[in-house]
Parts: sequence; structure tokens; C-alpha cells
Amino acid sequence: MKQPLQSSLWSSPDLRLVLPARALSYAGDSIALIALMLRVSDTGGPAATTALLLAFALPTVAMIPFAGKLVDSHDSRTVLVSASLLQAAAGVCLALVDGLAATLALVCVLQVGQAVAGPAWAALIPRIVGEELVGRATGVSQALTGVAMLAGSAAGGVLVAWKGETGALLVDAGTFAMLAVVACLVKTRRRPVPSSGEVERGGLSVGLRTLFADDLLKILVPALWVFILVGEALNVVEVFLIRDELGLGPDGYGAVLAAQGAGAVVGAWSCGRLTSDPGRARAVLLGTGSLGLAAVVMGVAPGVVLLVLGAVVMGAGGGLLNAATSTLVVTRSPEAVRGRVIAALTGTARASSLLALLLGGAVGSLLGPRLTFVAGGAAGAVTAMVAGVLVWCGQAALTKSVPREPLPREVRAESGSARG
Repeated sequence: MKQPLQSSLWSSPDLRLVLPARALSYAGDSIALIALMLRVSDTGGPAATTALLLAFALPTVAMIPFAGKLVDSHDSRTVLVSASLLQAAAGVCLALVDGLAATLALVCVLQVGQAVAGPAWAALIPRIVGEELVGRATGVSQALTGVAMLAGSAAGGVLVAWKGETGALLVDAGTFAMLAVVACLVKTRRRPVPSSGEVERGGLSVGLRTLFADDLLKILVPALWVFILVGEALNVVEVFLIRDELGLGPDGYGAVLAAQGAGAVVGAWSCGRLTSDPGRARAVLLGTGSLGLAAVVMGVAPGVVLLVLGAVVMGAGGGLLNAATSTLVVTRSPEAVRGRVIAALTGTARASSLLALLLGGAVGSLLGPRLTFVAGGAAGAVTAMVAGVLVWCGQAALTKSVPREPLPREVRAESGSARG
């Protein structure tokens, strides 16, 4: 049974275009992030680095009320081409300027495009592969993205040293231009479906209301927020745990991060093998619990072996949790509002990341790296247990049938031909 599913997934010409192109774009983003971090750290120090990280995160949060509404109310090709060209233009401009203020402003423009393009691609994929293969497509997509980001991070420093910041940033701009071309070539399109229902009106309110109207998502999405809070907060002190507590150098630090990234790829790919909501719900709980236990192991690790093992398990838990939650959000949301739901999920996740930066610095200064990892791990494990009890108490949510609005005949015909 597994082999036909795998074959049918990649039998779509549109998917063969979209997934590799998006993965390559994320590789370009990793290269650009390294180039920009080197640029601002050389000229502005820690304050400039913090400002850069904020510029990457804030637009996604600010665009929650608007991004999803744009996605749901306009033709997918128009949205994707426009957003990709905006990002390509911002990337070219970033390559041509070097001032801090201009850099931060252009990064904000770049992320405004991403705030729209991300939900647009995520809402289009179910149209390309069909509802039954959304989970597999999401798992494969996140696994490919993880590999691409690892490759981009590894290549970023080399490319900056070889061609300078300008060359690295032009590579990123080129990946966005490529995405614009791909968006033009994709035959499957998502068009707004007219409806007089109350659910059609609004941006942020619709996305959050839809998430919390679902008996399963209202438990698992907050679990994702806790994971982000814990994981991102631990990222703040991870370098101090690895270098100061265990005495590893830059190469050791890079190896631990690579192990964590490899674990995330495996976790995301594993989620793609799941075919039911109960299985994905258990994957969310397993991912959250694994993150917590792995963080505790890393916090008490006396040496490198246990540290790397904990990093792999933490990455796998995060990859599993992210892919499973993303799939559940897409498949359990009405198609007409998926853009708004995905934008709400993405924006609130970014908001959690911002809060985690402050939380990690404060807790790390108070407790130190080891105790911060132990405390964060305990929080993750407790969250998994609480969410597990709530899901178990509401077993009906796992088999709840999500009402779907029928697609217009011309859309069904177009999507079917694209999958052929």
C-alpha cells in the first residue's frame, strides 16, 4: 500500500516543481541569513544582531490579519508570483546596500512577502495532491526543507568568503525569482470560493476562531506554542552549554547543530508516513515529550556522546511535532479559510519565538545553561502529558468529520488534470 501512495505523490508534475523549488529557496534563505548576520555583527554588535532577528520575525506577526485574507480572496498564481517577485526585488536591493537601517527595512519587506507566500503555498498543496496525501506531502516538504537549510548553512560561510555578501544575497534573490517562475508554471490554482457564511469575513479572527473551534486543534496548537517557547528559549543558551559547560569549540558547536537538524529531517519524514488524525495527534504528543526528555538529557550530559544523542532526539521531536501539527491544521480546516488559518498559525508561532528570545535570556541568566535545559525539558514533558490527558478525555475529536465546502466543478477538473 505504501508504494502506490509514494508513486501517486510524485506523479503530480506540479508537486515535482513546487517541493524542490521551495526547498532550494530555503537553502538560499540560510545563505542570506549567514551573510546578513555577518554584516550586522561586524558593524553594529549584539544590538544590531538582535534588531536583525526582530526584523525577520515581526512582519510575520504584523501580517496575521492581512496575509491569510489575501491568500483566500485572490487567485493563488497572482498571490504567489507577486510575493515571490517582491522577495526577489528585496533580495537584490539587500545585495546592493550595506547600511544597517536599509538592511533592516529590506529584511522587513522580504518577510512581508514570506508572510503571504508561506500560507499561499501551504493552502495550494492540498489542491495539487488531494486531501488524502496532504500528510505525506507535508512530511516530504519539511524533510526536503530541512536538508536544504542544512546545506545552505554549510555553504553560506563558504560563499560569503568566496563571493562576499553581495554574491550570497544575489543567490537568495535568484531562488525567489525561480519561485516566481514555478508559480507561473504550476497548473493547479486555488481561487476564492464565494460564500455568504460568517466564516468568510475577517482575517486574524477567522484563523484563530477556526483553530479553536476544532476539538483537537485547540489542544495541540497550544502544545506547539509551548514547544516553540521552550525550543527557541533553549537556542539562546545552547551555545553556552556547548562551549562553556562542555568545552567544545566552534566545530563542535556546528556538529551539534547539524545533528539536531538531521534529527528534524528524520522526524518530518517519519510524519509523512502517518495517514490518520489519531496517528498525527500521537505524533504531536510524542514530539513534545521527546523534546522535553531530550532537553533534560542535554542539560545533564557529562560529555559529547550524550549531548549529541540528545540533540538528535530533540531535532526529531521538533520535526515530528511541526509536520504533524501542520498537517492536522490543513486537513481539519475548511478549504475556503485555509489561508487565514495557516497565517494565524504561522504568525502566532513567530510571536512565540519572539517571546522565547526574551524568556531564554532571562532564565539563562538566572539559572545558567544546564538548569535552563533541565527546566525547559521538564516544561515540555509536562505539556505533553497534559495535552495527552486532554486528548484522551476527548477521543471523539480524533474521528471528528470536518465539513468541507465542495469545490466548483472547474476547479475540480483543473486540479484533477494537474495531478494526472
